[in-house]
Order: sequence, then C-alpha cells, then structure tokens
Amino acid sequence: MATGLISPHEERQLFSKLVSYYKKLYPKLKFDTTEIILDNKAISSVFYTYPGEEAEATAEEKMKEIRDAINFGYDTPIILLQTGKDYILLDGHRRLKVAWERKIKWKALVLVAPAKEKFGIGKMVMGRVGDLF
Repeated sequence: MATGLISPHEERQLFSKLVSYYKKLYPKLKFDTTEIILDNKAISSVFYTYPGEEAEATAEEKMKEIRDAINFGYDTPIILLQTGKDYILLDGHRRLKVAWERKIKWKALVLVAPAKEKFGIGKMVMGRVGDLF
C-alpha cells in the first residue's frame, strides 16, 4: 500500500474512537454501528462536510494516490454518521470523492443515531456530494 494512505485497520481504530467520542458527547443517546456498501446513487446523497485546511494541490496529489491504489485493491472504508435517513461524512473525504468520480461502490463504517438528531458536525456540511461535484 502507498505510504500516504490510511489503512483499513487505522480507519477502524478511528471509527472506534469516534463512536466513543459521540457516546460521551451525547450520553442520553444510544448509538449503533453498522457497515454498508454505498453505490453511486447513495454516494451522491451523502452530506459532504468541510474537509479541513488543505491546499488544492495536496488534495489532488492524495486523490491521485487513492486512484492509483484502487487498481491494487485499496478499499479503506469511509466513516459516516447516520441521522434519520441522512448520512453525514465524518472521515474519508478524498476516498468518497474518488469513488464518486469513478462511479464505484465504496464501503462505509456507520455510526447510527437513534433518531433524526442534530449534531454539531451539521454546521460543517457543505452540501450533498452529487450537488457539489
């Protein structure tokens, strides 16, 4: 695997930390977890969040690395928060963007909220993937 890419093991560790974080932050809510496969239609409806400061050139280099690695089986899942029927992207911005561009299915680790709840991450939503890209 290329050196700059997150491994599936590292992503699962991050997912575990995020689950713990949300449970501590929202102690009255009971969260579940699941794994799903997103097709292109499902990817288009994911709420894309602000990915943080990164130069466009750096992001493009990393997406090229992902595109190249996919040819060798790279498939580290993304992380989503499900609230009601909506999915909000927590991690895997570049992976999701590449999957969208290539119109390929992608695995997601999902933190499922018990009902349609509002979370702070909602303030970071830029729009749905299908509308942005």
